[in-house]
Amino acid sequence: MGYEQLTREGWEADLVSYDRLLVHAATMLDVPSPDGPGAEPLTAAQRERLEGGLAGAGMDVRTDDL
Repeated sequence: MGYEQLTREGWEADLVSYDRLLVHAATMLDVPSPDGPGAEPLTAAQRERLEGGLAGAGMDVRTDDL
C-alpha cells in the first residue's frame, strides 16, 4: 500500500510538514539539521541525511512502507 495525495499542492504541503517534524525531532535529539532561510522544503539529499542522523540517534524513521 502506498501513500497518495490527490493534488501536487497537497503532496508538497505534506512533505513540508514531514520536513518540519524531522527538523523538530533533530533539535530534540541534538542531530545537526539544515536551517536558515529556504530550508523548506528540504532537498532529497538533506532529508536523507537528516533521516540517517535521526536513525543513528535511535529514532526509527522508516519511509519504505509508504
